[in-house]
Amino acid sequence: MSQETAAPVVPETRQLGVSDLDRFYKLSVVVLAALAVIMVALYVGRAAIYKIHEFERGLHLRGGRFLAVQLPGWHAQIPLVDTVIIVKVNERLGYVERIAAMTSDNVTMDVSLQYTYRVTNPERFALAVDDPERIVFEFVQGRLRDVINTKAMTGVMNQRTEMNLEIMQELEKKEDQYGVEFITVQIQSASPPAEVLSAIKDRMVTVQRQEQAEAAQQRTVADARFYAAQKEAEALAVRAILSETDLRLPRLAEHRYAYRSGR
Repeated sequence: MSQETAAPVVPETRQLGVSDLDRFYKLSVVVLAALAVIMVALYVGRAAIYKIHEFERGLHLRGGRFLAVQLPGWHAQIPLVDTVIIVKVNERLGYVERIAAMTSDNVTMDVSLQYTYRVTNPERFALAVDDPERIVFEFVQGRLRDVINTKAMTGVMNQRTEMNLEIMQELEKKEDQYGVEFITVQIQSASPPAEVLSAIKDRMVTVQRQEQAEAAQQRTVADARFYAAQKEAEALAVRAILSETDLRLPRLAEHRYAYRSGR
């Protein structure tokens, strides 16, 4: 009797499990690759497309070289190659807070000023100088000191309107150079420092006391002159009376002698 050798049978469940795992692995790779592509696309799109608002202007540079000023709207650039500098062109507000300035009569004043300006040439404003807002501030501060140096202390305290006009005229001379337009300039305060103000008050008190002493001295002199004039007038009156009396005595003697002779 012959015996047949049976071949081992591989379970089908094991083959199906390996195949499913392989498909799941490939699907995961595809999904991860798709996510990576989407993220890169979003990054590139975000870096390449940008928006400029109505109150802004864009300075488009490629490889560090200026190309053009971009107006409000949507724009595109080459990532990692192009650079866009956003410059605000709406009105800006600046302050010069209590700086010390010397007047023409050598009095140190503490002066504060408020100014407004707007950018008219974004390219010159942002690219021609480093830290343009600081440059504008220092320029305004310098012109303020220059104008105060030509005024006396009383003029600085009482002629602010005229000084505002003079400062504005000085600022307008450099508008094209800095790419800006100054709109308003207004001196907020102008006063001597506390120690100078105290010295001025002491001086005023001294002058007032000196004037009072001079007035009292003048009154004393006037009273003395009036008294002397009064005494002189009384003396003249006495002399006149005595003179008249001296003139009358001989006449009285003559009349008395004639009277006695007649008797």
